[in-house]
Amino acid sequence: MSLFKNKYIAHRGFHHNKLIPENSLLAFKKAIENNYSVEFDINITNDNKIVVFHDENLYRLCNKKENIEEVKYSFLKDLNLYETDEKIPLLEEVLSLVNGKITLIIEIKKHKNIGLLEEIVFQLLGKYKGEYFLCSFEKDILIYLKTSRLNHKIGLIFESLPNNFRKYEKILFLYRFFKVKPDFVSLDEKLLDSSIYIFCKKKGIEIITWTIKNKNRYEEIAKKVDGIIFENFLI
Repeated sequence: MSLFKNKYIAHRGFHHNKLIPENSLLAFKKAIENNYSVEFDINITNDNKIVVFHDENLYRLCNKKENIEEVKYSFLKDLNLYETDEKIPLLEEVLSLVNGKITLIIEIKKHKNIGLLEEIVFQLLGKYKGEYFLCSFEKDILIYLKTSRLNHKIGLIFESLPNNFRKYEKILFLYRFFKVKPDFVSLDEKLLDSSIYIFCKKKGIEIITWTIKNKNRYEEIAKKVDGIIFENFLI
């Protein structure tokens, strides 16, 4: 039986350009309305609040130069995402909103002091009754999750390397894979015709892929994977 009961996973919520900002409560409400699972990103502030936000800094979404890890939540809480009234949500706000209605795929972004963010997340998820998965690009974060006292389902995210490093791609993937021993992998869609994809299929490891931005591409790959992280179109 697949880990992913719903193959449809809205990337950073079901957002739409700057009208419905990514990783906003509105984007998650729209995903719930359409019965999509959601993928989203978490970061930690200087005062140890877990916020749902993709970028290392605030420039792209909030037109501020500061880095998330260097500011307190009080600095973030009143900032608008793009030109909307949407704010940067806390993880606990997202958990309260979703309340088990859809599956969550939570990506932990690269951060300092591995263990601090994770232990706070464990506390928050310990009270949560819905289905969730944790994933990251970062090997050391995943090892911490894997060796925690809790039985989380975790995923290794891996992206295609630039052409001049392509010959090292599978070696790097296998190194991380065997170090982490993930429950699933989240592969860049460019890797769906690669030896990495074939390896995962032979291993029987579940595969989700990202980020699909048109329906034709979705239909091309739907049978190849267990979940598709998509944006900007209705299934």
